[in-house]
Amino acid sequence: MFFSVSKVFWLLVAPSHVLGLLVLAAALFALAGWARMARNFTVAAALLLLAAGILPLGTVMIRALEDLYPRPAWPAHVEGILILSAGFDTTTLKKRGVPATNAGEMRVVGGFEAARRYPRARVVFSGGSGLLGGAAYSEAETARYIFAQLGLDPARLLLETHSRNTYENILYSKALAHPRRGEVWLMTTSAIQMPRAMEIARRLEWPMLPWATDYLTAPQGASASFDIVDNLGATDYAVHEWIGLLAYRLSGKSSGP
Repeated sequence: MFFSVSKVFWLLVAPSHVLGLLVLAAALFALAGWARMARNFTVAAALLLLAAGILPLGTVMIRALEDLYPRPAWPAHVEGILILSAGFDTTTLKKRGVPATNAGEMRVVGGFEAARRYPRARVVFSGGSGLLGGAAYSEAETARYIFAQLGLDPARLLLETHSRNTYENILYSKALAHPRRGEVWLMTTSAIQMPRAMEIARRLEWPMLPWATDYLTAPQGASASFDIVDNLGATDYAVHEWIGLLAYRLSGKSSGP
């Protein structure tokens, strides 16, 4: 239920979707001759476009999350590396024979970097499908392919294929990996997702070292830009993660800060 509700809720509250709905409402009210309502919705759309599409709101919100869990120094030893799903489209891999372009591939690269440094560490990739209706193939199948390209020994790789969200990523991976008390595990995921993932890991009593990848922001600097499409995308991503962080805390699926 949590998974389905979260997907539907996001369709309604994503800033870019809200912007489109406001513009549509303004047009419908104008056609109906309700000038005052049309004007109100137009003003609301303009303000949202300014905040989400021109001002660096998304960048500021993303940086606030990405700064929370910087990579630590390399630990002396690591028993395991958990890599969270990256939104892979495995159907494209099956049809074309090569993976689809995906920025989340850097999670796999970051995990492989750690795997080379710690040749005795187990590697767990967690990813079923995050699509509301599911998918024919799990994301883990794409991860298997990429790891083979990189040259990882397949005997070291465990694939978790049923998870649909970050909570299930960690829950199901723990059941698969059976980590022992005192073991050192790295968790590899996008820097923006790391705060939510670390809070979930604490709730599930699986101690993790954060190993963030694919940062979207630099440590400093944000200025107004007229690249509206990119700015809207960044704001959508940031709002999605902040809402997710709050929802997981309220539902008891994460430990809180």
